[in-house]
Amino acid sequence: MPQAALAPTPSVANPSSKRFPWAFVASLSLAQLVSWGSVFYAFTLFMEPMNRELGWSTPALTAAYSLGLVAAGITAVPLGRLIDLGYGRTVMTGGSVTAAVLLALWSAVESYPLFLLVWIGLGATMSAILYDPGFAVLIRRLGATARRGITAMTLIAGLASTVFLPLTHLLIESFGWRQALLGLAGFNLFVCAAIHAVAIPPQPPRSATEPRQAPPSGAGRVLRKAAFWSFVATILLQGVLGTGMSIHLIPLLVERGFSLDAAVAAFAVIGPSQVVARLFVAFGERALGLRAVGLISVGLWLLAFALLPFVPAGSWLVIVFGALYGGANGLMTILRALLPPELFGREDYGTIQGFIATPSTFARAAAPFAFGALWAWAGSYGPLLAIGFGMSVATLVAFVLTLLWAEAPSERV
Repeated sequence: MPQAALAPTPSVANPSSKRFPWAFVASLSLAQLVSWGSVFYAFTLFMEPMNRELGWSTPALTAAYSLGLVAAGITAVPLGRLIDLGYGRTVMTGGSVTAAVLLALWSAVESYPLFLLVWIGLGATMSAILYDPGFAVLIRRLGATARRGITAMTLIAGLASTVFLPLTHLLIESFGWRQALLGLAGFNLFVCAAIHAVAIPPQPPRSATEPRQAPPSGAGRVLRKAAFWSFVATILLQGVLGTGMSIHLIPLLVERGFSLDAAVAAFAVIGPSQVVARLFVAFGERALGLRAVGLISVGLWLLAFALLPFVPAGSWLVIVFGALYGGANGLMTILRALLPPELFGREDYGTIQGFIATPSTFARAAAPFAFGALWAWAGSYGPLLAIGFGMSVATLVAFVLTLLWAEAPSERV
């Protein structure tokens, strides 16, 4: 994104200022932690009590989640474009308010069609409240200093599963799943929406500040680059496996003989591992470079899914899997934010991130339902273990192709 898009206004920090707006970054990061924890990660814990009370099967429940991800893919580009034009506060505040309303509606569902509609809406809000809009707001506000902000945001938000899986589990056990959803709705309304409304500056549309200095072909220029599509394939493969596993990991471990508490604890290791990996980026990226960080990420991903089939019930090796999985996911998240500007430039950051998100989100949308259908067909999660290893190999190949096809680095964040 050019400096014209980052021109300071009375409410926009000057990127060249020596005083870094840590309060702004910390506020948005807290909102990310709550949004990820309450909207994305918590779903897996509601499957069992909803199945018990309402009789809806695992494939039926995950189908709703998949439809939500389809909605997220459809809305990614237009919402990214709105943020590029300066409407970040409207997009993110509106997304959090909508998420709160929909979580409250979810708490009252008795009809499966209504549940599907709720999750289509929640999916659309993901494109307004999760990482892509958060990164775009940071890029627009901080300009050339956004790297520190993005790293800090992913460090804090990486704790979402660690905080919200045990918290949501406790709320369900103490008050029931319907009341737990009302509690999560409150977090979105009184924490996330309030932060977005207060912390994000009311930036005017880009045309109201300075003329836009876009490349002749605009954001669509990246669609002609082979490196762009191999990078999309990397994100798509990692996202499909990561999304499917985030929904099915706990029931997979329970099926393999782990207790529910042990499975939740193993999942909770993922969050701290993401944080450790992002600290590694914060302190080691300048020495290694983003490309090396990417190779480490896909290498850890491959090791994790090579190990998982051999973890026996009750073994501490499940913690190693969680650490490898979390580390790989943590590195890839920050790489997804920082590598595209290095490869393709900062202009139209939000729109380009939407281009990346749309195909990968559509593919991720199929993952929970497909994994659930595979479980129903096979009668176990055994085939998923082999699929996980194969997809991790394909992720490594796609990222290596990205590096081979990439042009010389352009303007860095």
